[in-house]
Amino acid sequence: MAKVIEFKAIRALAIALSAALLFGGAAKWPALPSSGYLTGRGAAPEDVDNGTAVFATGQDGEAYGKPLGIEIPQYGYFRQENKYVIILQAEKYDGKSIIGAETFDGEKVVGLLDEFDLLGVQAK
Repeated sequence: MAKVIEFKAIRALAIALSAALLFGGAAKWPALPSSGYLTGRGAAPEDVDNGTAVFATGQDGEAYGKPLGIEIPQYGYFRQENKYVIILQAEKYDGKSIIGAETFDGEKVVGLLDEFDLLGVQAK
């Protein structure tokens, strides 16, 4: 009988912790920004300087990247660093699809599209 009571207590604790993580985590997702991202064209070095781009592909007269057809900004998951991010830039350059993003704690990251899970515009 003691084992049944112990199991029920452990199960109740597990459910409570799961709920706390699920609902507590939802409140930590920041709102998507209304500025500070780039869409519709490839970034130039001055876009990085003024904070509207994370990276620039073309330098000194070179061709810039072309925008990828994904929604910007949106939430994502960067598997390389195991972090949730806000995707701020997406370009195709030299045959590669490149993403520029910012982690929820403000770190800028750059990676290939296949290193990210695109999560859309709804906070989780």
